[in-house]
Amino acid sequence: MRQPIDIVHASLPEPESLVMDGVDQTEEGIVLQVRSQGTPRCPACSGSNVAYHSIYLRRLRDLPWQGQPVRIKVKTRRFRCRNRRCRRQIFAERLPGVAAQWARETDRLTQNLRLVGYLLGGRPASRLLERLGMKASRDTVLRRIKQGSAPKTQTQVRVLGVDDWAWRKHQEYGTLLMDLKQRRVIDLLPVRSAASFADWLRQHRGVEIIARDRCGLYAEGGHKGAPGAVQVADRYHLMSNLSQALERTLQQLQIQARAKLVPETRPKPSPKLTLVKARYQRCRQARYERYRAVIELGRQGHTQLQIAEKVGVRAGTVARWLNAPEFPERRIRRDRRRDQARFLQDQEWGLHPGITRTHFSAGRMAALLLTPARDLSATQRTYRDSFLRFCPAAYKVRRLVLQFRAMLRWRRAGRLVPWIKMATGSGFAWIAQFARTLRRDLRAVELAVTEPWSNGPLEGHINRLKMIKRQMYGRAGFALLKARVLPLSA
Repeated sequence: MRQPIDIVHASLPEPESLVMDGVDQTEEGIVLQVRSQGTPRCPACSGSNVAYHSIYLRRLRDLPWQGQPVRIKVKTRRFRCRNRRCRRQIFAERLPGVAAQWARETDRLTQNLRLVGYLLGGRPASRLLERLGMKASRDTVLRRIKQGSAPKTQTQVRVLGVDDWAWRKHQEYGTLLMDLKQRRVIDLLPVRSAASFADWLRQHRGVEIIARDRCGLYAEGGHKGAPGAVQVADRYHLMSNLSQALERTLQQLQIQARAKLVPETRPKPSPKLTLVKARYQRCRQARYERYRAVIELGRQGHTQLQIAEKVGVRAGTVARWLNAPEFPERRIRRDRRRDQARFLQDQEWGLHPGITRTHFSAGRMAALLLTPARDLSATQRTYRDSFLRFCPAAYKVRRLVLQFRAMLRWRRAGRLVPWIKMATGSGFAWIAQFARTLRRDLRAVELAVTEPWSNGPLEGHINRLKMIKRQMYGRAGFALLKARVLPLSA
């Protein structure tokens, strides 16, 4: 039968390098009296020609036993290096596998603090650790997270995925980089720019494939930093951009269809504008004047930054207005509760033929038109058919978007160029604009159809990043955010 002291000795971090002298029970918890053993070597010259100098007591926190705090008191030896060429004269022996240099806790306790903090953050982790018998302040937990954020060595990345994430939506963005073969996040950049992405690629040679969204900054940075790499556009972003173009097209088609209604069925105009409508018209007129100023300055050859400074709008707004085929009307925000009630009412009524609707949700109709008929429920098909009866011009645009969707689904890249020609001459301004953007990035879009790589894994990690960022309430800096997004090192 094993003695109690042997059982305690077996539970030490490194039983082979430590000798158990005794166990004490105090008010603060359990105290283990141990001493180190082994052949000492100088940490500077790695020589074993050393002489005994002195001894000192080192106190380490360890994992708790049955909720009781455990402290290890290690009698650590000091030695004198006899190598005359060594810059170290006196050194203390190291405790590999037990604790790091100058640490006040064992390695296994540090790993537990780091893991709990990585998952929960500073304050929640501190509260949980206290209940588990591993009391640590939130600052200590955050330091442990940062110490274990980046792996010591990184393997060469062959297939790189890049996408942006928002510090503040529509204002400030960062960059997420991922090894798509290993499905691991490898780096996080605080900015979104072509220069920063190009610098990262120059420091990490060997990238052969870059899967990206349709942002021109990453395309430019990829060409500068890794000119030999193949760039692949993301299929999800292609469908997302097509859906946005379809939604705007459906808005225009509904306006045209309502304008063609006979006077008896056309809604009577209000004899007097309400305060809300009057304010909307004033705001629209001011926005239209800024739009005309942006277009005029663009024709004169000014850069987007110069136009933004002169007109007083953001550079992103300038870029969107210059690329828009016509003045982009603002979408009116709808009451979600009213839309839900209307949807339930549609289900109850079954959209009776006697009921004539003149207003349809463009977002909902875009989703229905992008979905094949076999995947729609009976209610959804009825709702779609009701819209197509009201707006017959949508039949043509529906065929276009379904052809593009089938081309991606069945990997038929040979149909891309004919589809672009067809969409450009279709007469739908927003669909034609989308087709022109495909032509500017044709090679990357063709590879998106044929290659298996996409930014799908990145979207999941970006969603996790958003959760972590909101969990920290914006009080932590980029270093901690990066430490909690990157994989935890051992």
